[in-house]
Amino acid sequence: MKSSGDLEKVLATHGVAVKWYEFPFGPPMVEAINTGDIDLGFVGSTPPVFAQAGRAPDIRYVAYSAAYGDNYGIVVPQTSTAKSVRDLKGKRIAVARGSAGQYLLLKALEKNGLKPEDVSFAYLQYSEARSALERGDVAAWVVPDPRLADVEASSGVRVLIRASELPENYGFYIAPRQFAISYPAALRATLKEIDQTEQYARHHLAQTAQFLARDTGVKLTVWRQVLARQPWGVAFPLTPQVIAAQQEVADTFSRYQLLPKAVKVVDAVIDIK
Repeated sequence: MKSSGDLEKVLATHGVAVKWYEFPFGPPMVEAINTGDIDLGFVGSTPPVFAQAGRAPDIRYVAYSAAYGDNYGIVVPQTSTAKSVRDLKGKRIAVARGSAGQYLLLKALEKNGLKPEDVSFAYLQYSEARSALERGDVAAWVVPDPRLADVEASSGVRVLIRASELPENYGFYIAPRQFAISYPAALRATLKEIDQTEQYARHHLAQTAQFLARDTGVKLTVWRQVLARQPWGVAFPLTPQVIAAQQEVADTFSRYQLLPKAVKVVDAVIDIK
């Protein structure tokens, strides 16, 4: 969408100029939205929960993407003796702090009868985590595509569990409260354009993979794998099912005393319909 210039054309009719910013993962983007530098961003399930709990309480949910599936998982080296998450007891696991992966790890531990204190969380950014896994400094790594597909292809890791085996976990489009209230038409137009772009990509996988390979420098074979299991679609407003799933994210972090206070997700939802 950025390369096509289509969004700029659509929003020009609303008197809106477009600027693009890239972030490695959610928490720093949330901070940028909180300071007013960003008006709309896409993020996993965990950063908005921490924002609502105190870091950036004026952030609002305006739309959501399809739930994570096989494109997010916990991996171990091929030489690891671990056959399930239960076998990671007492081990160090790399995960990005405040990412959707942190929630997935908590749920994976619960599913396997473990508590957070049964393992050691190594809070590492993605590039650091991969190196740590390859050196043997951590026993496992919680990682999403395209990094997951890349490490599967190049390092031959094994996936112990994927997001598709855990409670539904969505990605979200978030905006500052005042912006969402003041400019719903611009947000609707943007989100519809994003969804149209996703649907085009969904029906032109080969073309999309080639474009992404050129744009990112990541191998074509990796992007083919990523797109084959990519959840598609952008929708708004948030449905009761999506809100309930996100409330479970908030409740999980609250239950393990990882939030400064409990939050009610629905209080941060704005219907721009």
